[in-house]
Amino acid sequence: MVEKSAILDGSRVRAGDRLIGLASSGPHANGYSLIRRILELSAGRPLPDIDGRPLLDCLMAPTRIYVKSLLRLMQALPVHALAHITGGGITENMPRVLPKGTEAQVDLAAWRRPPVFDWLKTQGRVAEAEMLKTFNSGIGMILSVVAVALASLTLL
Repeated sequence: MVEKSAILDGSRVRAGDRLIGLASSGPHANGYSLIRRILELSAGRPLPDIDGRPLLDCLMAPTRIYVKSLLRLMQALPVHALAHITGGGITENMPRVLPKGTEAQVDLAAWRRPPVFDWLKTQGRVAEAEMLKTFNSGIGMILSVVAVALASLTLL
């Protein structure tokens, strides 16, 4: 439960807010129809290890649960919105928490996309736009925070 005044509905988001991406543990629960098709394309070939782990382990990694991290973070600084990057990826989930007339500028080079997503892209010949729409690409949650709050952040 949450107090009505503490509900994060996106109404506090302002132009100039900064975005913080929290790492995913893998594909989470999204894109598995496409993943199955890509695996079918690889039928008969040995599946690779990705970062020293079998591919199937990377694909089946349990979904990261963000609650404890988010609660600590929200005590440390004012969070304006949360976007859980699920089905629809970054391109469809982030806009849901933005006020009309604003858009997020996401620097795709700001984080290292986990190699399992690169394998999916290459093996499935998946366009970058589709990758961002179907998968979390390594970011499972995005927070919108006041830019000045970042200067005092020491918690992550």
